[in-house]
Amino acid sequence: MLNGVQSVVLDLDGTLYDKTGLARRMVRRLWWCLPLLAAERLARRNAHYVQFASEEEFFDFFFTSMARGHWWTAGMAATWYHQVYMPAMLRLIKRYFHPRQEVMALVEEAKAQGLKIAIYSDYGCVLEKLEALGIDPTMFDLLVSAPELGALKPSEPCARRVLEMLGAQPDTALFVGDRDDKDGASARAVGAKYILVN
Repeated sequence: MLNGVQSVVLDLDGTLYDKTGLARRMVRRLWWCLPLLAAERLARRNAHYVQFASEEEFFDFFFTSMARGHWWTAGMAATWYHQVYMPAMLRLIKRYFHPRQEVMALVEEAKAQGLKIAIYSDYGCVLEKLEALGIDPTMFDLLVSAPELGALKPSEPCARRVLEMLGAQPDTALFVGDRDDKDGASARAVGAKYILVN
């Protein structure tokens, strides 16, 4: 699996752990703000395939999109996202979810071979999620979320930037993820190999 590979780029949610049931648990936990949950999903869809110059521009668009047509403002949406939504997700991950053993075995094999390993997530709180899962973040050479780079997966410029930050070449890189339309498309955009986790 790792023959000819010098670097591994791993997705987080759905790949390092099976996130089945997380959305349902989020709805149960945050039932009192269902309109905000729906607005978050719509804003995420609206942000796909849009490339921004910075993380700040991405989130300006994201929270403005969340507020459009609603009584809350972009600032209120940002406060809810950072102080309610993401903390609730972290608590649920810590309580109910565990690392995929087969993926962690791949990480350990890559580490033993001296390969460079990155976590590349479409969501934020990468470090916090690893800690919630009980995964040592020092196992990885790079932790980065797509919004930090100005766009969501499968942005080709962002995927290239991840490889640059990792000091990796596309033809010897392996992307690992649970979404072919995001993780697989990111790999194909830069000419890297890809493994689908399901």
